Amino acid sequence: MRILKSAFILLTLVLCYGCTEENNEHKFTAKEAVKDEMLQTLKVDVSAAENRVVTYTNKRSAYFQTQTHILNSELYSWFNGWNVGQKRILSDYDLTIDGQPFDRANAKVEVFPHYIQRATAQGTERVILFDDQDVIYVDFQGVKGKETNLTVTGDQIKLESRDKNASYFVSSESEDHFVVVAPSHNEKIDKDGNAKVTASGKGGFYISYAKTKEAGLTLIQEARTKHGQWFQERTDRMTKLVTENTAIKTEDPHFDKALMWLTLTMDEMVTHQRGYGIYAGIPWFNEYWGRDTFISLPGGTLVLGETDVAKKILLSFADVQDKKSTSKYYGRIPNIVKMESLNYHTTDGTPRFIFELLDYIQYSGDNSLIKKMYPTVKRSVDGALKNWVNKKGYLTHEDADTWMDARREPDHVPYSPRGSYANDIQALWFKQLNAAIYCAKETNHISDMKRWQKVADKVQANFNKDFFDDSHAYMADRIDHDDQPDFQFRPNQLFAMDFMTDDVKKMELTREIWEHLVYPWGVASLSQEDPNFHPYHLAWEHYHKDAAYHNGTIWQWNNGYAMQRMIESGQPDIAFQLFENMNEQSLDMGAVGSMNENADAFPHPGETYPKLTGTYMQAWSNGEQLRVWYQYFLGLRPNAIENIITLAPRIPSKLNNISYKEKLMGGTLVGQFERQKEVEVYTYTMEGEDVKFRFEHALFQPINIEVKAGEKVKVTRDQKELTLTVFGVDGKQRELKKEHLDETLASRQEQSNKIFEGTQFCKPSMDKEYEAMKQTFQQK
Repeated sequence: MRILKSAFILLTLVLCYGCTEENNEHKFTAKEAVKDEMLQTLKVDVSAAENRVVTYTNKRSAYFQTQTHILNSELYSWFNGWNVGQKRILSDYDLTIDGQPFDRANAKVEVFPHYIQRATAQGTERVILFDDQDVIYVDFQGVKGKETNLTVTGDQIKLESRDKNASYFVSSESEDHFVVVAPSHNEKIDKDGNAKVTASGKGGFYISYAKTKEAGLTLIQEARTKHGQWFQERTDRMTKLVTENTAIKTEDPHFDKALMWLTLTMDEMVTHQRGYGIYAGIPWFNEYWGRDTFISLPGGTLVLGETDVAKKILLSFADVQDKKSTSKYYGRIPNIVKMESLNYHTTDGTPRFIFELLDYIQYSGDNSLIKKMYPTVKRSVDGALKNWVNKKGYLTHEDADTWMDARREPDHVPYSPRGSYANDIQALWFKQLNAAIYCAKETNHISDMKRWQKVADKVQANFNKDFFDDSHAYMADRIDHDDQPDFQFRPNQLFAMDFMTDDVKKMELTREIWEHLVYPWGVASLSQEDPNFHPYHLAWEHYHKDAAYHNGTIWQWNNGYAMQRMIESGQPDIAFQLFENMNEQSLDMGAVGSMNENADAFPHPGETYPKLTGTYMQAWSNGEQLRVWYQYFLGLRPNAIENIITLAPRIPSKLNNISYKEKLMGGTLVGQFERQKEVEVYTYTMEGEDVKFRFEHALFQPINIEVKAGEKVKVTRDQKELTLTVFGVDGKQRELKKEHLDETLASRQEQSNKIFEGTQFCKPSMDKEYEAMKQTFQQK
């Protein structure tokens, strides 16, 4: 604990925004000093040549997208500026000093998790958003001039009027609202919108969005007096996420920084726009998708100690479940939750929703939610049984109703048909059934439990017979409409491997998947040996981008299960190669601090790295990176139902010193790992709760131990022996347990090492001619 405290001590930094002699109410007292030292350490310097995308949300329904220097993104320019409630309100703003444009293109730019800063000889600009406020603060310090002016820009925004207090704009995408611009101090603006620079060199502005001019101006007046409080609240929330809810310190500062940035950008997408949910991706998926939300939920809330938010998300989606018994989508949660509409056109969102309810309970211990949610659970299963389950117990679905959902327009022909039942859907359905069975048992609905168990048993009994044959080293991706297996080599089998009972075959399949689908930059959606493989996501001269979307394009969220299966196979070092690459991608490429939705499978000719595509900030990409770190590398898997925390660390050999903590099960688990030559030492303390630890090492039988809150458990492992020691809160040894090397587990590891010897990432076959690249496409 002493190490963690020294690593994460927070110093006080006084940031005096808008302090002027004329405006005493704007001064920060010593008591109001802003504590953001941790966030300051996460600074990312961005050069003009890099010119990276930067985005901040207000945690409700708005985000502001910019680039560090100039707005020139070919992919994302449509969404530049401020987007509120899925409407493009404005594209940017022009800032001038005494009539001269602020030289953003040549600025020294520093990006922090809570603001972007641009510095030139003219002054220093900061762009800041606040939680739950429709306000942008453009803070301008050290102004070298007498007057400043800020004008919002974009084809959709027009000046409506000005008065002595503010300038008022109207956006064509939201004509019933006003955008109000006023100085951050109390100076009046002149007829041209200019504001005097204060005696202290202050020249900043607020931009607000509200139903009326008066409401917009009132919001700005409130911001003038409360922005210190708002900024501190936002800063405190973000700091808490990376110092209290979670914390990480290794011997690699770049690694630590990447994980903290991923944590904070992931949290940006957890919002309450229409109920609570998680944006699927910014910029163009600033809405809730049922599938995406519940793929993202473990990494986006549970492993980050945000179980209260996870509960709100579960309840919000339960509210919009299809409850019409005559609907063919009866019992489904929505595929898409927009501000003004719902869409139920997906199969996999509902299973994920149900078993994430169980995940939530395992992290929180909140069994009380089961009774409240049981009608929702029952509808989800019985609706599927009524409309979609066949005689074998499989959950059937339409061709574009899995996550591979791209369709050709306007005839809606699927680009990657996966009906009538796909392998990943059966795995999700099986997990849904088991979660529902648990809920039925807990609420004493025994008849439901028994009939659902029969369906689950049927699915399990049939799967290995139907999805495997002797002529393929991998499982079928789906059973088609003619009841024939389709052996396209896709990553979906990663999710269905739990049906497999032969450990060796699972390892062999994991290697097959890794070497055919896993590139250094992520997991491809189709093997390059397939005739329908598309090497580039964006190749408009040859095909529509949706034709490639699930037919070769990289999907970063699949990395999580690829790494998980490799770790389960006994190969954390191989998995960690991909993990490190993704950390580097998030911190040093693309949008600052986040992972993209997609990438090309191949680099373009003459380049060494593929283009990042899709959304630049994708929830399930970030979420899966965080989930696999906590649950599989650190190996922290809580089960509050039984008050057990499984500790199954699989630390890669590149990391020799780790200090960390995670908020879970009502307390905080503090851990440390040290490796010195052949000796590994693991230390755990559960603060705030009495628990049972189950320590699982790859080479030793598990050790179970009950510990009191505050007691330290030390596990030492050498070549032949595992020693677990419990120290009481007084520091004295209370209990000692030992395990000797288990020959069966050691043999399994040897077998794994043999199977995976020489395993490499999939390599692009750049010289091969691909049918997709012979096509000609004319974009309409």
